[in-house]
Amino acid sequence: MEIREPQAAIWGFYPISRTSLIKEIEKMFKDSAKGPGSLPIVGSKKGQKHIIGGVVPHAGYGYSGFCAAWLYKELGEHIDNIDVVVIMGTNHTGFGGKITTTTYYKRWSTPLGEIDVDINFINRLKNYYPNLDDDALAHTREHSVEVQLPFLQYLYGNKFSLVPIVVRDITEEEATTFSKALNKAINEDDRRFVVLASSDFTHHGDLYGYTIFYENIAANVRKLDLMFIEAIVNLDTRRFLSLIDKYNATVCGYGAIAILMEYSKINGARASLLKYYHSADITGDEDIVVGYASIVFYK
Repeated sequence: MEIREPQAAIWGFYPISRTSLIKEIEKMFKDSAKGPGSLPIVGSKKGQKHIIGGVVPHAGYGYSGFCAAWLYKELGEHIDNIDVVVIMGTNHTGFGGKITTTTYYKRWSTPLGEIDVDINFINRLKNYYPNLDDDALAHTREHSVEVQLPFLQYLYGNKFSLVPIVVRDITEEEATTFSKALNKAINEDDRRFVVLASSDFTHHGDLYGYTIFYENIAANVRKLDLMFIEAIVNLDTRRFLSLIDKYNATVCGYGAIAILMEYSKINGARASLLKYYHSADITGDEDIVVGYASIVFYK
């Protein structure tokens, strides 16, 4: 059985030691400056809000983990059990097609254990969306799906199954078509699904080849990101994608976000921003600024 080992942990995105990882995750939750300020009590708000998904960042935990904790606290407290998590990450590697899964790996491993890949669901989704590519190379050295798993395992153990997907540049039409296929595949299943879009926001600075601000950089990056976020929470996919195009934006997972927005509209959901900050709020460095947001989608 092919197991995908925890590459992002080796690269330093999060601790590779189980004990250290749990301590790090709890630190993210308990932080009252950037994080939500307390550990989640799983199921404590069950029934108050029907969460169907969320946008969550995927940088190293020391940067975006506090922000991610907001989404996972909301998720854990409103849902006491999840059967399947569809994680649509960013395709940083360029391998595979526009929307790419993998059935090569049957399990994904982190320091908190192994998670089964839901091969049957992936095959059903392929029937509804034949353009869904299946390429292990698009996932082998990609961190955007993996970094979400320890937070989910902290909440739910290894009881849920995973549908890993990475998304490249897509159009509104492609986002709509795939979201309809995803919705059909989920509706044929009586299990509890959550759909996550793993994305950071603006990447500003010479390191990213994207410099559009030369003064008040931190404030201007925040203003730009909040413009994108406004379109997201209003579920205005057309405006969101037009803004991405207008600013030649470096929101790395915008394709995954667009799919989640369309999926949410099909399901009559709403969206709410839980937390936004950027790396300069942590480092004080404006030479490189990356934005992070947690956004929850619910009925």
